Amino acid sequence: MPAFANQQTYDLFAPEALANSYPLYKRMRSEDPVHYCESAGYWILTRYRDVEAALHDERLSSDRTALYINQLGSLDVKELQNFLAFTSNMMVDKDPPEHTRLRKLAKQGFTTRAIESWRSIIENTTDRLLDQVQNHGGMDVVSDLSVPLPGFILPEIFGVPETDRVHLLEWAMDIVKIFGAPGGSNIEIEELARKADKAAAQVSALIRQLVEQRRRQPGTDMISLLSVAYQEQGFNFEELPSVCIQILNAGMLTTTDLIANAVNALLSHPDQLQKLKKNPTLINSAVEEILRFDTSVPFFFRIAKQDLTIGGKEIVAGSVIALGLGAANHDPEKFEEPEVFDITRTPNEHLGFSSGIHFCLGAVLARMELTICLTTLLRRLPNLSFDPDQQAIPTKHSILIFKGFDSLPVKF
Repeated sequence: MPAFANQQTYDLFAPEALANSYPLYKRMRSEDPVHYCESAGYWILTRYRDVEAALHDERLSSDRTALYINQLGSLDVKELQNFLAFTSNMMVDKDPPEHTRLRKLAKQGFTTRAIESWRSIIENTTDRLLDQVQNHGGMDVVSDLSVPLPGFILPEIFGVPETDRVHLLEWAMDIVKIFGAPGGSNIEIEELARKADKAAAQVSALIRQLVEQRRRQPGTDMISLLSVAYQEQGFNFEELPSVCIQILNAGMLTTTDLIANAVNALLSHPDQLQKLKKNPTLINSAVEEILRFDTSVPFFFRIAKQDLTIGGKEIVAGSVIALGLGAANHDPEKFEEPEVFDITRTPNEHLGFSSGIHFCLGAVLARMELTICLTTLLRRLPNLSFDPDQQAIPTKHSILIFKGFDSLPVKF
């Protein structure tokens, strides 16, 4: 492992960093933009040019199987066969040509017709959730809106029966939490890993059952579209549960965090909120600025396939590299006054959905959800503001992979 004299120490898990990580990213970008974190055992990139280049660098692998195993502490990998088998088929952890093949098939679930059919589902679900709190004078954006919204939408898009939806969402959450576990203790990680392994077995069984049903009687839902694509291409249906749950996970937790981050950003900048209220046509530009200003996915991890140099630092093969998307989105070399929240910002080439071959497959759905959610929220609750009597609680789980809120109380 690298060792550097007088190396700076940056604590990503300090309370002040959990509350607002951007000042820390600014320090790192200024003092040590390609930083080796001794305690965590990986490199951290914080400059836009380094992060963007790394996202396109074929010398960096997305296969993080070794990283998952290394973070399991003393837990025997034999206890995690379901989880490891599950992740071995996940598109997000694949490199070309396997990634290319899986992505081409997964895109069949995002047809123009399918995407347009989701619009009414999102609109109706948002209205239904706001109906429940409209007369209460306040709500928690997280528990009343940002968690249930994708929780209702995604199972419907996938055509999951009502009786299985609650279980599916619980299993998906158990799986996704392990991906951000590097900041936890060994005991926490082992507990998360066992839950993830059990959930992987359960969700795989459910998806296989649904795939068999849709192969016999296809519909217009996501699983039907993907099943048809797999059948036409003659591919292994054992891969399909991993593809489905990756889409489900990516669309659930990231969207949950993104909605809460969006409301927080707008309420924290009343001038921009008023600008959006006066000119609702700015919503698309506002969504892009929200994605830049406070992304729900602050880091992507990669593994060096060979020795390489980034920013003058020698990085050996096998090293883990954390690509700081959130830090890159605040780089003054790329964005003028990056700490300013400006819903009219243009151009806005943020990395909120990554870049390159792993650009977020569900970006269209995420943008649609956020646009509809915010438009409906501001139309129905025009006096929305922070609740001064209750404290917002930033999320503390998976802080390197997911960034959002556990609670965001508002009044109206």
